[in-house]
Amino acid sequence: MKTIVEDIKNQALRKIYLLYGSETYLIKYCVKLLKKAALGTDENADMNFDAYNEQNFDFKAFADSAGTIPFLAPYRLLLLEGCKFGDDTDAFISLLEEMPSTTVIIMTDKTVDKKTKIYKAVAKLGYVCDLSEITDRNRVDFVVKEFQKYGKSVSGPDAEYFAENVGGDLFNLMNEADKVASYAEGRDRVTRSDIDEVCIMQTENRIFDLIGEISVGHGEKVMGICADLMYLKENPMKILRLLANEYLRLATLMELKNKGLSAATIAAETKTPDWLVKKRLGLLRGLDSKKIKHAVELIGGTEQNIKAGDIDMQTGLEIMLADLSCV
Repeated sequence: MKTIVEDIKNQALRKIYLLYGSETYLIKYCVKLLKKAALGTDENADMNFDAYNEQNFDFKAFADSAGTIPFLAPYRLLLLEGCKFGDDTDAFISLLEEMPSTTVIIMTDKTVDKKTKIYKAVAKLGYVCDLSEITDRNRVDFVVKEFQKYGKSVSGPDAEYFAENVGGDLFNLMNEADKVASYAEGRDRVTRSDIDEVCIMQTENRIFDLIGEISVGHGEKVMGICADLMYLKENPMKILRLLANEYLRLATLMELKNKGLSAATIAAETKTPDWLVKKRLGLLRGLDSKKIKHAVELIGGTEQNIKAGDIDMQTGLEIMLADLSCV
């Protein structure tokens, strides 16, 4: 992303930019920056801009547009969102090599295959930017700035709590921050109670809370979290599956930790955000391999009993959680 900012600052846009990854907000933000740099903001801007997506993409129309000289502007800008080239792949690469220097192309997608001809051509002739998971620090900074936009301050720990527990991509954080800021209207500071009152906490985060309370034998708190999830109409079978998956991830994490791997190395090997690895390592303080194995077996047995009709879903979940909390 710094490269894009530098290109704009130096007024030296490249032929093509490929922006990909899970952070939709950052992709849209970079598109906005590049569009403003290429076209400006006057009435002629849209005359030099064409956007295509997977549904309306026509290679011939795109190629004609790419070869058109801009009207009263330094650049002509083409946006390709999730477009596939198929049989036109070689023609697209030739177009990149031959199109006028006044044309700038932005390609966006969720994922890319670095082995393809197109990826290699774009990397050679332009710039590829991976806008996937950002760092924990950047997520917290983003939260603080979002609240500042509404004239609200938030403490560092509460901003971190918000970033971790609300979760999702930056768009989700932005939308939830808007709701919290509205709720805190008339006050200049957002508190943790505001966040708890307004935000939809990810079910996965409540699973962390469940395992954490189970590991220290806080049965009352475990049942309280279970009651909260039932109030939110979460499916008991979904909760069982999430619990089983999380215990299995913890088993894998324990193996890697016992090999002496650092949190950063584990994050890289498992393709998991650093903050999530650290959170799971925190859970392991109250667990050992026997407890994890017992939990997985108990969850599996509960699922079988529910599917066999021996017990209803909610009762089965509650009995299983009560049993785990007593271990």
